[in-house]
Amino acid sequence: MTKEEAEAAEVEAPRKKGKLIMILAAVAVLVIGGAVAAFFLLSQPDAEQVAKPGEAETEEHAEDEHPPVYEKLETFTVNLADQQSYLQTDIQLLLADTGLQSKIKERMPEVRDALIRLLSSKTAEELTLQEGKDALADEILQTMNDVLKVKDKSEGVKKVLFAAFIIQG
Repeated sequence: MTKEEAEAAEVEAPRKKGKLIMILAAVAVLVIGGAVAAFFLLSQPDAEQVAKPGEAETEEHAEDEHPPVYEKLETFTVNLADQQSYLQTDIQLLLADTGLQSKIKERMPEVRDALIRLLSSKTAEELTLQEGKDALADEILQTMNDVLKVKDKSEGVKKVLFAAFIIQG
């Protein structure tokens, strides 16, 4: 190898490195740009999921103005219909407004009677499954609104929550 060839090789080596760095930088920019574009495209809500202006805001705003109102009932312990088991449960009610709390307290003998009759009509087998507990919660909700003489769920008991649910055989 002559002196001229060696000098030419030294000049071409940095050029090749420079081209390689430029190509790698261009690939990196394309990959990062693609990832950012994919993120924005995939995180856009579907047209079906986008609420009409003011619709979701109204519901959320209404809930923010009025914190949830809960009423805890006394513990219920009843013999179940199968006569071999008993149920002990703590029930909390989500109410439409604070006015219902006083109405429940005024009618507590009727509330307790209706719930004891309902709870004692169930069997351990029915209440062991999640579907049974869900059905019972729906029945309690309906019973409570009937006792309170509320026709629309949005004005009465909105949800029944079990704080404890023990079946003993």
